[in-house]
Amino acid sequence: MAEAGEPYTTPMPQVRPEPPPGPRRVRLIYTALACVGTAVAIVLVFTAFSGDRPGAASAPLHQGRSAAPSVSASVSASAVPRPVRLPPVPTALTMVVHPGSGTPAGNFVVDQKSGIGYAGFAAPWRTAADPSPFVRAQRAGRALIVSCPMPGAVPEALTAPEAYRTVAARAARWTLRFQPEGGSLAWTASQPLRRGTGWLLGYRVTYRIDGRTHASEAIVAVVGTGRNKPALLFATVPDTTQELYRDLNMLFWTLRPI
Repeated sequence: MAEAGEPYTTPMPQVRPEPPPGPRRVRLIYTALACVGTAVAIVLVFTAFSGDRPGAASAPLHQGRSAAPSVSASVSASAVPRPVRLPPVPTALTMVVHPGSGTPAGNFVVDQKSGIGYAGFAAPWRTAADPSPFVRAQRAGRALIVSCPMPGAVPEALTAPEAYRTVAARAARWTLRFQPEGGSLAWTASQPLRRGTGWLLGYRVTYRIDGRTHASEAIVAVVGTGRNKPALLFATVPDTTQELYRDLNMLFWTLRPI
C-alpha cells in the first residue's frame, strides 16, 4: 500500500527478453530473403532486355504467319487477319508457262541432305547465308526459293501419285506461314513431276496491303527420293517482281531427285 500523500503507481510488469531465434527459424528467414532477391534479379533482367528485338536483317526464314518475309512490315493495320482455307485440290491442272525469259541460270543447286537438285539463279537472286530451318535457300527481295526434307510425319508408303498429291496439299498448307495473313488461295497447278516420283502444286494467294490488292505465285513440290522422308521444294514470288514468275517454271522443269 502507498503511504498517505504518495501518488499511486501501477507496478511495471516484468518483461522477459525474447529468446534468440532457433536454427530452423534462421534458415527460413534467409530462404525468404533469397527468394525476394532472385525475383528482383529476374525483373531487372527482363526490364533490361525488353527492348531487344532482332532486326529484319537477322530475321530467320521461318518467321511464322504473323511475320511473313514478303509483306509483314507493310500490311495495313486495318486488315483483319483470317486463316487461309484450302479449296479442294484439283486432280489434274497443268502449270501455266509464264511469259518472259526469266533469270539466267547461275548454277545447279544440289541439296544433298534432301536428295534433290534444281536450278539456281543469278542476280537478283542470292543464296541465303543462313537458310535455317531449310537446307538451301535463295532470295530476291521478297521472293523465296527453299528446299528441305518434308517437315513433320509422312506416311510410310508413298508410291501412288494420289498419296503424293495428299502430302503436297499438306505441305502447301504448311507454306502458308510464309505468306501474308488474311489472303485467299486459288490452285494454279496440280500434276506429277517431270522427273522422278512426286507431285507439284501451284497456288496464287491474294491479299491486301495498304488498301491495295496484291498476289503471290507459289509452287510446292514433294519429291520421292528413296529416303525416309520425301524432299520439299517451295518457291514464292510476289507480284512486285513479276519478271521472276518464269523462274517458277524453270524450277519445275529442272527439279529432280539425286
